[in-house]
Parts: sequence; C-alpha cells; structure tokens
Amino acid sequence: MSMETPKFPGRSSNRTLRADLPAADVEEHWQEFITDLATKSAEDGGDRKQERSKRREQEILRAALRVFARDGISRARIGDIASEAGMPVSSLYDYFPSKEDLAYAVPHEHLVRFFVEYADAAAGKRTFRERLKLYLWLAADFARRNPEWARTLYLEIWPSVLVSETPVRHGIDDYVRTIVKLIRCGEASGEWIAGPDPYETAAILNGSVNQVIIVWLLYRRPRDLMKAILSIVDRTMSLLPSPEAIKSSKPASKSRKLNGIAG
Repeated sequence: MSMETPKFPGRSSNRTLRADLPAADVEEHWQEFITDLATKSAEDGGDRKQERSKRREQEILRAALRVFARDGISRARIGDIASEAGMPVSSLYDYFPSKEDLAYAVPHEHLVRFFVEYADAAAGKRTFRERLKLYLWLAADFARRNPEWARTLYLEIWPSVLVSETPVRHGIDDYVRTIVKLIRCGEASGEWIAGPDPYETAAILNGSVNQVIIVWLLYRRPRDLMKAILSIVDRTMSLLPSPEAIKSSKPASKSRKLNGIAG
C-alpha cells in the first residue's frame, strides 16, 4: 500500500493545505475534500453499472463475495462463483473478464459505500478530532457489519502485491489519504500540535485499527470488537495532543523531576 502525497480528487486537486489558513478556510478545504471523495467514489462504482444489468451484476458480486470468503481468492474457481450466482460461466465472463477483475471489484464496491457512509456521518461532526475518531471507529464497524467483505479485503486484497493500478488500489490509497488529510486539517485548525510526519501518525492509527480487525476476523477475538476499537482509538489519538494538554502537562513533568531529585 503506498502512502503518496494526498491530493484532492476532482476540482480541488491543485489546492494545498497551508498552516496559516484561517479556520474557516481549513473547514472549506475539508468539506471540498470529503465531498469530492464521496462523489468520485460513487461515480467510480457506477461506471460499470451504466453498461450492464445492475441487478445481475450485484448477484455476481454477492456470489463472489461468499465464495471468496469461504475458499479464499487463490482457491476459488470461476465456475464455483458462476454456480453460486446461478448462471453459466460464459455469462459471467460477459460481466467480468477474469477472476482477478471480479476479486478486485468485490472490495471496491464496499469501499465506495464506506466513503459515502462516512461523508454522511461526518456531516454531523464539528471538529477534526471528532471526524478522525469517527473515521477509525466506522472502519471497524463497517467490517463488523460486512464480515465476508472484510475477510476478502483485510486478509487477501490489502496485503496483495497484485493490486497495483486497480480501482480497489485507488480506494485503499484514498482510505489512507483521508486519515492524513484529517491529521493535517487538525494541525492547521490548531486542534492539536503539529507533530512528526503525518504519514507516520496515520500509519500508527490505521495499523492499530486494522490489527484489531484482522485478529477479530481470524479468531473472533475480542468478542466485543467495537468496545476494543473505542479503547484503541482513544489511546492512539493521544498521539495528537491539543495545545492545552501540552501546556497542562509541562508543570506536572517539572514537578515529577524535582521530586525525583529530592528523593
């Protein structure tokens, strides 16, 4: 998975986020980003549907998802998917030219839904801290609600080296870029102190949540996935301390050092 410099999709692609932007401009910057992301994702997910039967394609995707989750992508056969979908193999090839195309289409369809769902939910959040926590929490909740999809994405597609230049690869990149964008917007708005490379912070936040999801998929542990995610998110969000938290921690640190010397 690459972590390239994030750019706005669509009309905002040439805009940059400066540290001296007024709060209102930072907010506008974010709103353009998330609106364009959701719009672009929806358009990407709809291109193929304009050319073929929507209902039949969805049946194939659902059948493929069940087979991939059960057998794994490498062991799944196109004939099994066609049988699951109740159609001849030759008809399935009219929609997807190969098993690989189908394998990448399955998780991409759900990523589109995730971005749109997040954009809707984030509209009710007023701070970047709330938006970032929601993003990480919703990633786990979406996996919990779509476990077959999550197994395909997190256990097979995401680690694969074969997803280069596919729609799902762009979706994964957009997923990480959104975390980086939230971190940078929070810095620019003054909600937290600008720290180390935001990509490193994004990797820690995203990696922590992904690891909990993966363990849950493999072993159904922890039993309460969302309770564990809330704890992980709260702990990792401490990497983004507010200016007030930094100020309040300094006297306490000095006091502890003096007490240690006195002892």
